[in-house]
Amino acid sequence: MTNIQYFTLKFNSSRLKEFNFNINITFEEAQRYNEVILLFDNQILRSIRDLKKTIVSPTFIEELQKEKENLKKDSHSDENSRKIKEVQKRINEILFVPEYITIKMDHNSHYKYLYKKGLLLNGKRYVRFSSSAGQARVSTVVFLEEETAKALTVVLDNGRDLNKKLVPSKFNAYKGLAGSATKVVSTPRFCLVPDYYSDTKVKVNFVTETDSEDDDIIDIQDIVESFNRFDGQGLISYEMAEKWAVELGLDYVPAQWCIRQNFIKGMLNTFPIHEFCKTVNNGNYKVRTSYKDENGKPEIVDLRNIDVILTESQFKLWDSFPSIDVYKENCIKNNLRWGVSLHSPKKDKDILKMNYQFLQTLNLNNEDIENICEKFVNWITGVNGGNIYYSILFLIGTDITDDKIENYLDKSDNHWIKALIVNPNLINDKFIKKKIYDLMKKKIQRGCLGDIILDGNFQTLVSDPYAMMQHVCGLEVTGLLGKREYYSNYWNQKGVKYVDSMRAPLTYRSEHLILNLKKNEEADYWYRHNYTGIIVNVHGSETMNWAGSDFDYDIIATTSDETVLKGVYKDELPVVYNPPTSEKRILTEDDLFNADLFSFGSIIGSITNKSTSGYALLAELDTDSEEYGTTLDRVKMCTKLQSAQIDKAKIGREVKGIPSPWVNYNKVKDTDSDEAKTKKEFKNRILLDRHPYFFIYLYKGTKNKYKKHVKSYDITCKQKFGVSLQELRSTKRKTKDQRDFLKLFDRFNPVIESDCVMNRICKYIESVDFGIRNIVNKDFDEEIYQLYLSNEAAFDEDKYIKVKELYGKFKKIIGQNAALNTDDPAERSSFDPELHTQILNSQELFKQEVFQVSSSVGEITNYLVKLFYIDDKTANKEILWSAFGQYIYENIKKKVKEFYIPASDIKGEIEYLNNRYTLKKVAL
Repeated sequence: MTNIQYFTLKFNSSRLKEFNFNINITFEEAQRYNEVILLFDNQILRSIRDLKKTIVSPTFIEELQKEKENLKKDSHSDENSRKIKEVQKRINEILFVPEYITIKMDHNSHYKYLYKKGLLLNGKRYVRFSSSAGQARVSTVVFLEEETAKALTVVLDNGRDLNKKLVPSKFNAYKGLAGSATKVVSTPRFCLVPDYYSDTKVKVNFVTETDSEDDDIIDIQDIVESFNRFDGQGLISYEMAEKWAVELGLDYVPAQWCIRQNFIKGMLNTFPIHEFCKTVNNGNYKVRTSYKDENGKPEIVDLRNIDVILTESQFKLWDSFPSIDVYKENCIKNNLRWGVSLHSPKKDKDILKMNYQFLQTLNLNNEDIENICEKFVNWITGVNGGNIYYSILFLIGTDITDDKIENYLDKSDNHWIKALIVNPNLINDKFIKKKIYDLMKKKIQRGCLGDIILDGNFQTLVSDPYAMMQHVCGLEVTGLLGKREYYSNYWNQKGVKYVDSMRAPLTYRSEHLILNLKKNEEADYWYRHNYTGIIVNVHGSETMNWAGSDFDYDIIATTSDETVLKGVYKDELPVVYNPPTSEKRILTEDDLFNADLFSFGSIIGSITNKSTSGYALLAELDTDSEEYGTTLDRVKMCTKLQSAQIDKAKIGREVKGIPSPWVNYNKVKDTDSDEAKTKKEFKNRILLDRHPYFFIYLYKGTKNKYKKHVKSYDITCKQKFGVSLQELRSTKRKTKDQRDFLKLFDRFNPVIESDCVMNRICKYIESVDFGIRNIVNKDFDEEIYQLYLSNEAAFDEDKYIKVKELYGKFKKIIGQNAALNTDDPAERSSFDPELHTQILNSQELFKQEVFQVSSSVGEITNYLVKLFYIDDKTANKEILWSAFGQYIYENIKKKVKEFYIPASDIKGEIEYLNNRYTLKKVAL
């Protein structure tokens, strides 16, 4: 199934302000300014096409793309260059949606102006339309052309009761669902049933909020919590799931689906709905629904006529419609379609990539650290073993089949990897050697941040679907799983009884939960379509442990690793607080605008960092000390602060942030009383104002500060004691002067260099010699580029010079984009998505321009290979392979008759990440 991407415009508000929010710009100019972005199809874009009465045919787009590529394969002619340009222009015209733009608000004052006055773009007025929860977090708003916005508002309101009181920020989130990327599926026959709540008594760390600058009060309490047991979850019959799978071009039936429809979101779990009614509910298919008839009694529906059962938690505005039939009719009238945004994979992965949040909350000794890193160390080291096919597995992943290889070679944009697969001799290309080296180096650096690998995976959270059908049918809700029982077909197939479960963001120790997995014939039978998924019982309080999870397609990590299971803090209690309630009102545009403003930005990342600093600091403190107790409480409080930040947008008012005493140093004065000095010194000992050591691999600024600090003290150490700082730190017997010197080093250290779990993992990985330099130090073939050339293409020196000039311009633009990036370099991580998009835009323009020099792709590719591999050997070949790799790959393929792939085989000679492989010949 072709998934088309559409062109839309995206601006920064400061750029618009330069033109007094009145700008004229063509599509081509927007491309040059990197203000064109790609969006996968969604309901907003579909409805805009409906309003314009335009139809986009994926088949026609494919035909245009093929026509363009075929023209490039011909010999050069001015006529072909003109046609290539015309075809590209036609594609742009079809896929460009001028009515839809997004604006990143650089300042609230810009948004206030744009909300009141609108944006004038090419003579048309654009007004605020929506800002989803995800967009609001990055201060981004969707604006539509004014008349389109008016018409589309009516369409997406879909006949709802406009006088129904709602929470503004929640409505913004619900409306924003229409902007979710989805693939359309056929409309199911569906019904709506009430949510199911049940009470459970839970012992918790209860947080009572205090003034903003004080630490909250945390004490252990027994509370009774009412849990919505199927929050965000619905059920889909196997027959309907099978139909959707065919429509999406899948060769399997997913176990779970993430769905979208007008004001509907959540997860559908594939389950034999009708068989349950026949065998468990004694042939009774009639159930009560959420809507009432004219007598005020629940409407009854026959499940034989139903494919999908939704819960009220999924249909966000269900009570804004008088009946399900009215809603269905309105959806037909407004052409609002059911869509799938995600679905479970055909096969679960066997490897879990951990992270520092998962690891820092475990109790691990030094031997445990080595054990937990062993698989990661062996994995990286194996790439240096000299077996090219191990390297290929490293590059493309496990579970290799003919279909997967065919799909990878057909669709992947990693053309240098595809080229290496069909001709392993390309390992002698210096660029490809360096690519593998860089990838491994990055993996090692990420390993220092906790991205190590273990047995396990991520799966979708599912609340016992058998229990859900009991609720739907009005039976006693018992489920097939008792309290503290869970089901996982994946782990059952491996004979695993216990796993640790974790859900991001994981802040406190209690968020590790060991699952006792159940397996019996009855569970296997009723959960037979759930080949994947972690099924949870309906009797416990697990969602508290999993960072307030629900069942709307949340995913959870599980691992059977013995070291992790041993390292879980067994008796830790979940952290909870009473969130404030949100006020409902009859919505106005002003309410929605104010909700946007209130939702802009997020300090959740800062709060997460404070908890990580807390774990690093705890390792320096005596476990029986007041400092330790206070710091541990602050880590618990971070869990509450995160929840409050999430709730902030929902309630529409300020919530407590990070208290300033956590980060502000208290200067001790001579005039202070003894009591005041004691208090200040105590507060200073537990400041969370520094990153932990391992964060030098996350933030460039932190790394630079640490290196500067070490360098300064290393020079002084050599001058003062005649040894390096490292030698002094490892010396067992130190003089008083040396101990005092090291105390000063620690006191002013910009990072917390304690023996916390993550610092020890980081330093252990740093200590391993992975030997990756052997890759780039090996011989390489200077003439390898010969394989990249087209043997049929002509060479014209004048054209070559023109291509060279265009490359010079392109290179300059890339440099300017990087220089003008506004992110704080001190806090910038390794990947910058905005810069990446800008580079891709510039690259696309470069490609279009060079094909005006010559319409022949063979000619252009040869010119560029000569430029990058002969005339300017130091040029960044990443640009060549990214922009023209598909054509280089085609040239390589023409010169190869067959190649080998490592195919899964339990008796295979190649061992890689829990699996064995043997070489299989593939003919081209």
